[in-house]
Amino acid sequence: MGQIIEYISIAIMNIKNNRGRSVLTMLGIIIGISSVILVISIGNGVRDEINGELEGMAGGQVIMYVDTTRKDTTVQYDYSDIEYLNDRLDNIKGVSPACNLWGTAVGPKVARDINITAGTPALQYNSSQPIIKGRYFTDAEYEAGSLVCVINESDAEQLFGSTDVVGLTFEATIWGISQDLKVVGVRKNANQSLINMLGGSDYISADIPYSTAGYKFDEYTDYFTQITIYANSSEYCNEVASKAKSLLEAKYHCEGENQIMFESFSDYSSQFDSILGAITVFVSLVAAISLIVGGIGVMNIMLVSVTERTREIGIRKSLGARTKSIMWQFLAEAGIITLIGGIIGIILGSAGAFLVCAIIGIKATISISTVLIASVFSCSVGIFFGIYPAKKAAKLSPIDALRHV
Repeated sequence: MGQIIEYISIAIMNIKNNRGRSVLTMLGIIIGISSVILVISIGNGVRDEINGELEGMAGGQVIMYVDTTRKDTTVQYDYSDIEYLNDRLDNIKGVSPACNLWGTAVGPKVARDINITAGTPALQYNSSQPIIKGRYFTDAEYEAGSLVCVINESDAEQLFGSTDVVGLTFEATIWGISQDLKVVGVRKNANQSLINMLGGSDYISADIPYSTAGYKFDEYTDYFTQITIYANSSEYCNEVASKAKSLLEAKYHCEGENQIMFESFSDYSSQFDSILGAITVFVSLVAAISLIVGGIGVMNIMLVSVTERTREIGIRKSLGARTKSIMWQFLAEAGIITLIGGIIGIILGSAGAFLVCAIIGIKATISISTVLIASVFSCSVGIFFGIYPAKKAAKLSPIDALRHV
């Protein structure tokens, strides 16, 4: 133990005596470690942010759809399937057909394109954002095909200049048919986050009863090819999807024919994690190249150090220092240089990740495992690239070393 402390103290003393050279040697390690920490932390933050938003927008959703590309498809959903699934599935909030209509909306303040989503009252679970004014449309309004809608607060601001719009109407035109939609509820905006920045939109969004789409806009059909099931949470998605597929296949007598397919939130989340994970790993590997460059820099400087201290090595060996001791002294110096560089790189990389994430409006995610791996890796680089100079120093002949000027 005493020898190890001595090796470390000698290494620290040599680093202090050559501060400028030591700092320059550390630069490659600092840049490499900070780049890896920065990339991984930002990548994890982006992944967590988007997964959170996907959970808020689509968490627990299971989409059952008919494979319409097949010529032998016999399945056509109707409203009886909605009730059929509602009665037989556990761990769900509701079931709704899916219908999207495009048109224009004209309010007192502005005219905009509008994207209308039509469904049953279960459509309210499309988003986790709460209703902040009024309410969602009811079963009675659905049955009656009432001209009611729910919009976001930002859309309310655009159309009316205020969020106090419950009971007010605006004109919506779909396929040339114009109707006045009454606002019965205003939903809180989703956070202005990464998804919004990546795919912002300039149109109004509104939810209306599915029956209203047919009774008032002539877009209603008794049959449809897609049903959305809202599970209680994303953890029930696969269970609900599997059971719903079995129930529908049994009802339509098409077991094993794959006419009925499904997609769930967990599928989208897994695909996104895989894609982002692959990108993060690739960019991290590119950033890690600078670590190799930094390691070569450590080796070069250590070789210079061996040359400068040849006479010192000769004196130590003539006084009885073992070859192993000389080797460990130089390895300790290389390891400490890279360890210090790694610590500085971790601090700078973490600070940079928090700064970048703060600018783009997300939270950086720095894992302990990433920091530990970076620390071990930086030390390993120093030791690996310090082996050759250490061996060279250890193998010097005392007589030849003492002759060195």
